[in-house]
Amino acid sequence: DTYGVNMLAIDDGRPETMNLKQILNTFLEFQYRNMTKKYNVLLQKGMEKKEVQEGLIEACDVIDLIIAVLRGSKNMKDAKECLMTGNTEKIRFRVPGFEADAKNLHFTERQAAAILEMRLYKLIGLEIEALQAEYQETMKNIALYKDILENYDSMAAVIIKDMDEIKKE
Repeated sequence: DTYGVNMLAIDDGRPETMNLKQILNTFLEFQYRNMTKKYNVLLQKGMEKKEVQEGLIEACDVIDLIIAVLRGSKNMKDAKECLMTGNTEKIRFRVPGFEADAKNLHFTERQAAAILEMRLYKLIGLEIEALQAEYQETMKNIALYKDILENYDSMAAVIIKDMDEIKKE
């Protein structure tokens, strides 16, 4: 028996007649592009999360100084500026030694925002340990994302795993 099949597919926005091998190759290239986009986004989010976590971990080490900055500032803008640039002109310190230390603060904007939004219960010893454990997990994820993006075999393994899950469904 012979079956007629219309092997028309859209490739790069234009319709094309393809044989089975071309369709499979085009599908795999499409999957590769999608996975690359997905893992680039995950990597970017992981890097942002890492930046914030590093800032929070560093802030836990100098929390007395940060509290002095917050108590001496008139508004959030002044406190954030001091955390980011070390500018202490608008901050009134109750303890004189903190002003010199505050001039050495250089957090990024994301880190400063996260520090200002941090709740005091995060200073409990177990919470700090949890933050450090979460940071280690973020670092593992970033390493995994980089490996998938830089190594074709790793990307192929991810695509195969996804195809197997679709097959099971």
